[in-house]
Amino acid sequence: MTLQPIPDEQLNYFKFSLDVLNEFPKAIRKVFKSMWESTFRHRPGYQPWDDSIAVRNLFLGTEGGKTKVPTHLSYDEWDCTALFQATIYARSFALPDRKGHRRTLSDLYVKPHKLPHGKFHTSVVSPGGNTAETLALAIDQLRLLRNSLCHSTTSKIDKPTFDQYTQNAKDAFKALGVKTDLIDAIGGLTESDFPTEQVRKLEQDILKETRAHDKFIEDVISDIDELNRKVDKTASKEDISMIKGQLDETFK
Repeated sequence: MTLQPIPDEQLNYFKFSLDVLNEFPKAIRKVFKSMWESTFRHRPGYQPWDDSIAVRNLFLGTEGGKTKVPTHLSYDEWDCTALFQATIYARSFALPDRKGHRRTLSDLYVKPHKLPHGKFHTSVVSPGGNTAETLALAIDQLRLLRNSLCHSTTSKIDKPTFDQYTQNAKDAFKALGVKTDLIDAIGGLTESDFPTEQVRKLEQDILKETRAHDKFIEDVISDIDELNRKVDKTASKEDISMIKGQLDETFK
């Protein structure tokens, strides 16, 4: 039994939701694992990313012992919000800026673009051939696409917008070295591929993702309030600036 009929614009919304909820996390997990291997394989005490409790605790340690990534869970259970935190916002993969200060990939390569709300990167490939910049821009493009789903006030997407979202996702995947076959396959789905039970599950998954996104915003606001309340100066201006920056980007 299927829901009859499913308007084309709603079908586009369902297909885009599948991209965001199913394919985006898979892609970013692959990139995260690659980042882990390339960053830490030459360091003492290195352990390949096998998703064990031990290696997840190592990641927690490289984050300074505190992270919004649920390291107590398998990384297969990390949603988009957690995966963005584990990559472009992670201290573990921070690089030195021109003054030698270590900055997250988002701080180094995303913030300088100062994208207006609702806009996407026109290109996710570093103009200077910087691999880290390309990685940061591509992951951030996926973050912006995910946010467009979570911020949507309607369950409809017109064809031009859907085509743009799909192309942006494919460009990001290609920049990350991830195949786009499944995105193409999802783009070719028809109404018959969305029986009632599939639609209901998809709606629940969208709600779950949106709630995770909203909770992250609440947690960041709470962190800012807590840091601002500290009178012992243990929280640096850099810490507060970093958290506020994440909040600003989250609303894009």
